Amino acid sequence: MGTSGIQNLPVELLADIATFTESPELCAFRLTCRAMYQSSLHHFAQTFVHTLKTDLSPKSLARVQEAANDETFRPCVHKLEIVRNSKGCLGPLSPDITSKGTYIQAWRDVMKRLVNCQSFEMRNSTYTTPKIGDDGITLDEATGLILEAIATEHIPMGSFSIDIIKYRSRDHHDNLTQFGITTFGIPAFSNLKELSLAVPDAESGTIDWMAKMIQCAKSLRKLTIIFSFNCESTSLLSQLSSVGCLPELEELTFSRMSFYSSAALTIFLYSIQDSLRRVTFSFVQLEFGGWRSILRELAGGVYQLDSVNLHRVLEVDKFLSFRRIPGYQIAENAVDKRIYRPFPLRAEDVSFSCSGPALQQVLQKAADLAEVRLG
Repeated sequence: MGTSGIQNLPVELLADIATFTESPELCAFRLTCRAMYQSSLHHFAQTFVHTLKTDLSPKSLARVQEAANDETFRPCVHKLEIVRNSKGCLGPLSPDITSKGTYIQAWRDVMKRLVNCQSFEMRNSTYTTPKIGDDGITLDEATGLILEAIATEHIPMGSFSIDIIKYRSRDHHDNLTQFGITTFGIPAFSNLKELSLAVPDAESGTIDWMAKMIQCAKSLRKLTIIFSFNCESTSLLSQLSSVGCLPELEELTFSRMSFYSSAALTIFLYSIQDSLRRVTFSFVQLEFGGWRSILRELAGGVYQLDSVNLHRVLEVDKFLSFRRIPGYQIAENAVDKRIYRPFPLRAEDVSFSCSGPALQQVLQKAADLAEVRLG
């Protein structure tokens, strides 16, 4: 390029130009010359390094370590997202006992250096049944090691999400070194603003651990709990229904849960009435008439809700239909894909959403016109 080329513009101007480029153009922009590469580095880091995605294999750990050791990239990392690797597991099924200390220390060092990382998401973590005599979900040890690293370094987590699936391979299941999730320290969750738990069952040990974790998070504003379909969860609500347990909770999502009586859900909702603004229920089962009772309660004037979403909720084992309430159907793209499962039913019949200043009147209408779908 000649002396009048773009690379001769002031560095500050090149950096400003970079902020107006989309991802592909930004990468091409940075390859044109050294001046553009250097001037766009900060914007590149903010754009591409905000979230680090990794599995727990040694190779992936090394890449995370590189970002944690880089003066430019380190402060730009705000979220760590851990997923299964291409082999379908989260890294070594059972790290060699002699290297376990080195392995967890490496993750602890990474956690300490990622000073602005306060959001952690663990997707498709592996699960197996507990050992005889134990309660609660048991994870693969590789997952457990990073949980220990978070807890022992007292990371001030603002957001935590874990999505646990049942182990599908019998061979891996037999050889899995187990880590009891209920041993994970509760104080690590005390600073949470957002918490999402997708777990495959409602074992008593897991329920108690979840309750203690949620109770500890006094500043929690967004809570999502997804069980496998039809898990009995009344005991969890009873532990969370004390006044002042969740004083700042604004957004609540329950999915694939079952309650013996709508009374337990009513008591819980009433305990968080002052702060609650948005609720979503998907595949949640109550007794006959239970959902219509809940809708009347929410319409009673005590709550200050902004929105209510009911997605394929059930009374006993039948879907509740909202076909007589035109104009309030929930859009499929507004539903978290983790809580959505397709059924051979028209979405507008079994999903209901409302928001706005007339919400209480609409909820009362829904309570009057909703009906159990037969067949």
